[in-house]
Amino acid sequence: MSEIILGLIVIALIGVIVWEKREHKKETSKFINALISKTSEQYRDLELTEKVKPIRPPQQTEPEFTLESEVSDKKFEEMIKREIA
Repeated sequence: MSEIILGLIVIALIGVIVWEKREHKKETSKFINALISKTSEQYRDLELTEKVKPIRPPQQTEPEFTLESEVSDKKFEEMIKREIA
């Protein structure tokens, strides 16, 4: 029983340490932004730029519609079979 309690305490301590490091990183980031910026508007802009997620390029997907004249007969039959199944 004591092993279970000790294990839970160790897991809780690891969780607290990870959370504390994450919070420290956030505070350090805010402190550096405050040192860099000259005005409150620049500080606000720096804080907002950190919250923006990077834009991912659109993934290539096959077109929803293709012209019947562009598809070979075998491919057309395969497409029909796929739709039916």
